[in-house]
Amino acid sequence: MIRPLGRADTAEALALLSARPLQNVYLEYLVRLGALGALPGFHGAFADGHLLGMILISGTGGTALEARDPAAFPDLASAARDSVVAPRHIVGPEEITTPFWDAYAVPGLAPLWDRREPVYVIERTDPRPPRADRVALAQATEADTASVVENSARQYVEDLKVDRRAQDPAGFHARHAAEVRDGRWWVVRERGRIAFQVHVGPENAQVVQLGGVFTAPEARGRGVATRAIGALVDRLLERRPAVSLFCDAENAPARRTYEKVGFRPRFFYRSWLLG
Repeated sequence: MIRPLGRADTAEALALLSARPLQNVYLEYLVRLGALGALPGFHGAFADGHLLGMILISGTGGTALEARDPAAFPDLASAARDSVVAPRHIVGPEEITTPFWDAYAVPGLAPLWDRREPVYVIERTDPRPPRADRVALAQATEADTASVVENSARQYVEDLKVDRRAQDPAGFHARHAAEVRDGRWWVVRERGRIAFQVHVGPENAQVVQLGGVFTAPEARGRGVATRAIGALVDRLLERRPAVSLFCDAENAPARRTYEKVGFRPRFFYRSWLLG
C-alpha cells in the first residue's frame, strides 16, 4: 500500500532513515525539521502497517528515496508515476535508486543522462594533510547574494547540463538568498570577487553534506578549492563526526581536489536526469 506521509509517520520514517545516516542525510534532515505533513511530495510504502520505504518528489522534480524491503519498489514507482510533479532528477544510493528505476522506467523513457557518482566521506578520525597554506574562507553575506546566485546557476549548467535558474528564476534566487541569510554558503574572495563558493547542506547527527562546489574559471588550477574545502572541513568536523559530498565519476579534477583534502570514496550514488 502506498499513501502520503504525515506528521504521525515521523518516528517510523526516522527509524527507517537513521539506520543508514550517511546514505540518507538529506531525507533525514528534512524529516527532523518537521517536513512530513508540512512539505508535499512525501509518500510511504507500507505492508502490515509497517513502513517499507519512502520517496520524496519535490516541487522541482528532485527525487530521493529509501527502502528496507524490495517489496517497496513497485509501490514507490507507482507513487512517482501518479505524482502531480514528475520526477526530474532522481538521485540516491545506487542499491536503492537502481531497483526503483527498474520499476519506474517504461519503454521509451530516455533520460538526458544517468551517472554513477562516488560519495566521498572524511571522518574526524581520518588522517588529514596539514593546512600549511591558509585561505580567507568566510560565510557569504547578503551583499554576495547576486554573485552566489550567478555562480550557482553556472555550476548547475556545468555539472547537470541544465539551467535550473531558467526553470524558476524567482524561486531560484529566493532559495539562495535564504541560504545566504542562514549562513549556508561559504566563499573565498579575491580582489573583491568570489573566487570559490560551497554550500553547507543537510546534516544529521553523523554527517554534514557539502554541495554546490564552484571555482571561478580565472581561479582554477591554483589550489583555491583544495585549501578552501580543507579549511571548511576542519570547521565542520568540530561539530559532526563526518563530512560528505558526491560528484560525477568522470569529473577527474574535482575528485583529485577532494582526495587531496583527505576524502575517500565510500559508496556510490546513481542518478538520472529526465527532460
